Amino acid sequence: MNYCPKCKIVIRGNKRCCPLCQGKITDVPDEVSVSESAGFTAFPVIDFKVSSFTFIKIITFIFLVLEISFATVGWILGREHPWVGLVMLGILVGWIDVLAAMYVKGNILKLITVETYVAIAVNIYVDYMTHMHGWSLAWVTPFTLLGLGLITIFIAFIRKLRPSEYVTYIVVDTAAALAQLIPIRTGVNPVAIPAVTIIACYLIFMAAVIVFRSRDLKTALGRRFSV
Repeated sequence: MNYCPKCKIVIRGNKRCCPLCQGKITDVPDEVSVSESAGFTAFPVIDFKVSSFTFIKIITFIFLVLEISFATVGWILGREHPWVGLVMLGILVGWIDVLAAMYVKGNILKLITVETYVAIAVNIYVDYMTHMHGWSLAWVTPFTLLGLGLITIFIAFIRKLRPSEYVTYIVVDTAAALAQLIPIRTGVNPVAIPAVTIIACYLIFMAAVIVFRSRDLKTALGRRFSV
């Protein structure tokens, strides 16, 4: 072992100069014991931490590996095993959920909104894969949107949010409710009454927002779209 008189540390290993100051090193003096410098770390120990961006890349890679693997299995087994497509859908939903959770940290309202729309999309896809009986559009989507609106108001009330902080979600949900007119007009939705009822509820709610909270609506939209 060697000793740096400038840094006053004992240097382990075969070194030609001090790793800290690059100065000349000598033999360990008699008055300096190894135990005195045992607690001194020449270089700081840096804890290994995975950044959010790296974590997303790892999750995305795992997602791609699983999707490619199950796609290969599905091709080998053939069309008589539709469960492969559902598994791939579940993996996709899990990946989207992870990305949503990373993107909307600390914003429970945004997280619930994203999760709800993912659930609606999954239900419509499953309905389509089972020969599109229309149950997702007739019943699941309208009542899911109704529940989302009620939860949005409940969270805003509990957390005492300002109208400008949650009115944008109401606008988005109203647009989603109006989108139900497309399957109604195309005849894909076999039972239109629930969807039309939910559309009417959202339009009434938006009318109240426009009449009584127009300033908050303008502030929220201006902040969101830089108007």
